[in-house]
Amino acid sequence: MTHDVNAAPVISPEDVKEEMTRLIDEFVEDTPGVTHALLASRDGMKQVVPSHMNSTKADEDWTDELAAAASGLAALAKGVAGPTGDKRPVQQILIERDDALFLLTEAGVGSAFTESGKSVATVLMVLTRTDANVGAVAFAVGRLVQRFSPFMTTPVRAHDGQGDGAA
Repeated sequence: MTHDVNAAPVISPEDVKEEMTRLIDEFVEDTPGVTHALLASRDGMKQVVPSHMNSTKADEDWTDELAAAASGLAALAKGVAGPTGDKRPVQQILIERDDALFLLTEAGVGSAFTESGKSVATVLMVLTRTDANVGAVAFAVGRLVQRFSPFMTTPVRAHDGQGDGAA
């Protein structure tokens, strides 16, 4: 009898969400200046929310609103031509407000997020304090997205400036 020792273990969608929640929780806790983060589908549904954002009905409503906003921002950015007239992949969106900074990036395509098991494209929205080091946070966001890769059917690829990008 032989066994494929290289075969990936089968992980349930619930286990995937639990592990990704843990990763987001660690990211929020360990990244200076970061206050919130959530993973949303490109169609505006929240997929993974950190533990501290799930405690009340108000939290639930706010995370629904953030997920919808993330989807809308990603769609708008994808449809905007740059100075050369070309539509290029968007690597990151930054919004600066007087109460927070919002960073948005694509996070890959996963199938653990829907009842049907169909794949869904995702975006990661991160909120920080206004005094956060944006460069350090952006670097940490990139590392977090890479940590999501094992749980995505199509992980985010390095941007080469070609093709039709998401987020």
